Amino acid sequence: MANPSASSYNADAIEVLSGLDPVRKRPGMYTDTSRPNHLAQEVIDNSVDEALAGHARSVQVILHADNSLEVSDDGRGMPVDIHPEEGVSGVELILTKLHAGGKFSNKNYQFSGGLHGVGISVVNALSTQVRVRVKRDGNEYEMTFADGYKATELAVVGTVGKLSLIHISE
Repeated sequence: MANPSASSYNADAIEVLSGLDPVRKRPGMYTDTSRPNHLAQEVIDNSVDEALAGHARSVQVILHADNSLEVSDDGRGMPVDIHPEEGVSGVELILTKLHAGGKFSNKNYQFSGGLHGVGISVVNALSTQVRVRVKRDGNEYEMTFADGYKATELAVVGTVGKLSLIHISE
């Protein structure tokens, strides 16, 4: 039997999802939901890409007892400056917008394993908590996300050497 409301299908019935809502509503369109390691692999691939490009010598992966994952490297770190068109930091843009990153041209990476992944914004959308620490230009920055939404602003939390860390909770 036909649904009577289906016959009145018009433009006001069209949903427009923004931000990371498409990922939250239909995660299977973006990742293999039966394999949470697919999300972990995306984060690891980003650090490995830094190493393969000659910008990192060390990549460390820690699986904690609570099933959270920590990935760190001594690469360049995510950009912390403000994106000229979007008006937010590079860190926020990369973690909260689909199809935002530095791997779409060959300007930053000649090879990228992450191009076959889902993008770290998808990882963020499907994680209860993501904490990003970036060590860049002598400062250590931190920004946190909860369920894919910005929880704290990017802030300088110290001065240090060079190491980036991403901690993801299930």
